[in-house]
Amino acid sequence: MSALLTTTMPYMKVVIDTMVEKGIRDDYIVLVGGAPLNEAFSQSIGADAYCRDAAVAVDTAKIFMSKKMNVAKVS
Repeated sequence: MSALLTTTMPYMKVVIDTMVEKGIRDDYIVLVGGAPLNEAFSQSIGADAYCRDAAVAVDTAKIFMSKKMNVAKVS
């Protein structure tokens, strides 16, 4: 998820909390980023990672998917 303005930031937590309530949070990797965000905010809302820009988001997604694929092979 991405936020351009601070006014949209609280809705990221709403989305993650809804995922938890529906029992689907663990089915998804949640990356957050955007101008007003930082690592501390990412952790406080329960996101998997903060990405400072789209290029970092791609690299981070690749890392998470690689880990997920390796776990799936072991299971």
